[in-house]
Amino acid sequence: MTYTIETIAKSLADYLAPTFPGVKFYEDPNQQGTEPPCLFLQQRYSNIRPQLGGFFMRTIGLDLVYLVDYNLPNLQQIYQAAAENLDMVMETFPYSDGTESVRVRTYERKWDIDLTELHYQFELRVRVKPADDSVKMQRIENYTERVTE
Repeated sequence: MTYTIETIAKSLADYLAPTFPGVKFYEDPNQQGTEPPCLFLQQRYSNIRPQLGGFFMRTIGLDLVYLVDYNLPNLQQIYQAAAENLDMVMETFPYSDGTESVRVRTYERKWDIDLTELHYQFELRVRVKPADDSVKMQRIENYTERVTE
């Protein structure tokens, strides 16, 4: 299974759509044409550590940003309600890379509210194994057994 920011964003958008009806989900920040309310996902960091058996532990830090119209009088309450909703649904989420689906756990969840946006930050810790394209066995086509004295 592969983990890319595109497939993570798609899986999160599908999963969070019922929790945030009418909210657009972007893969990363837009400079133009962004219409609030919207959510977008940013990758903050990534690291990988070797493990036994040829596996690696990949840690991906993500920031889910929620934006609504800046001029609302109850902006703080809207962001607090959204953060509480995310706390309730983001312990795990269904992830699919297009070939198979799994449930992914989130770690180190925290949120804070800036003047204009809500930042919901979390980590994914996934155990991955690189694809092994080596040929394990080959066919012997012209083998003639010969015994010498």
